[in-house]
Amino acid sequence: MRSPRQILAVTKGHGYDRNSFSDLLDVLPGIACTQVEQPAAQLHFSGAEPDRWDAYLLYDMPGFVFKSDHSHPDLLDPPQAYRDDFTSLVERGHGFVFVHHALAAWPTWEEYASIMGGRFRFLRDERRPDSGYRHDVEQRITPVTEAVGHPVLDGLHDGFTITDELYLAEIHHADITPLLVTDAELTDRTLWSTWNAVIGRRDTNDGWEHPRGSGVVAWVRNHPRSRIAYLQFGDGAAAFGNPAFRRLLANALHWVSDRGSENE
Repeated sequence: MRSPRQILAVTKGHGYDRNSFSDLLDVLPGIACTQVEQPAAQLHFSGAEPDRWDAYLLYDMPGFVFKSDHSHPDLLDPPQAYRDDFTSLVERGHGFVFVHHALAAWPTWEEYASIMGGRFRFLRDERRPDSGYRHDVEQRITPVTEAVGHPVLDGLHDGFTITDELYLAEIHHADITPLLVTDAELTDRTLWSTWNAVIGRRDTNDGWEHPRGSGVVAWVRNHPRSRIAYLQFGDGAAAFGNPAFRRLLANALHWVSDRGSENE
């Protein structure tokens, strides 16, 4: 019998239901997860530590200091040593699964967004709009036709229904292979502005413009060495307990752990 995949699950930087998240990790078949919060988790990306892990599960959102007066948050650069360690692991072929709010992590580190294949933006500037969100949306998820047969979608080819938070965010479509799409309408009229929320005006979209979203909610990154996946699901207990999401996450972790074989 094959030993369980050893996965480092990195957290902190965004609120979440710890008990439900831990319950999710505990039931993933063939997987043993160890949770470590930022910044202590950074030690597990250096030296001999990566040899302990078959893959990393990123459910963290470092790089922000939000303020109670709703003024502009402070943005933190990742330590250079961590930046070097992380990019070295990608180049060496380590596997990564980014989940939900990890898409917003390290806002000043553009290479990080390139590795993930997208970026959720809390901030608005003259060149790029802030991203959008909406909680507790019941949605139907279906596989992209060209992705049917991909190992991450094993057992999920008929699609599934989930109630979870939606994102309207930047996706680097030229660099990814889409796996799943939502039937929810992703527009700046149906979702809420994240910048408005930052400045104390949650669940509003006035003054906000954003291109319509493609509907892609899960993808794999076309990297020449590492296997990289992003799953947009995972806001809370409803998603964590969804059997299809549990299957999807387990599939993704097993797939990125098989980085020694030819990419499929």
